[in-house]
Amino acid sequence: MSGDSAKELRVTSFDSLKKVMYFAKQLLVPSETLSIIAGTNSAGTASGAAEALKRLGYITYDDIRTETIIEQGSRRTRFIILVHKTPKFDQLYKEHEEKRKKMEEERNARNAKQEQNN
Repeated sequence: MSGDSAKELRVTSFDSLKKVMYFAKQLLVPSETLSIIAGTNSAGTASGAAEALKRLGYITYDDIRTETIIEQGSRRTRFIILVHKTPKFDQLYKEHEEKRKKMEEERNARNAKQEQNN
């Protein structure tokens, strides 16, 4: 990771697509670039999340590469996607957060109403 403006998001095989997308957006709020780093088992999740964010207009790709490290005769492969946020990122993020908060408030109101009925 170089400089304060670059962040890293490490994806594991236990992470869901939505979780990776959420954290990628969170890390891009204060930063311009993000490195999404995955191992062999989580490369599909990382690439799927990056592609979804690109399709939604949040990011563009700067670089996609793999790195192979040999440690004690064992090979470790890393899949790295370097992304850059688009000029529309802040607007899209703000609109989505407003929608998310509204849905959360509605869900909490429904849950409170159901608890009162029980």
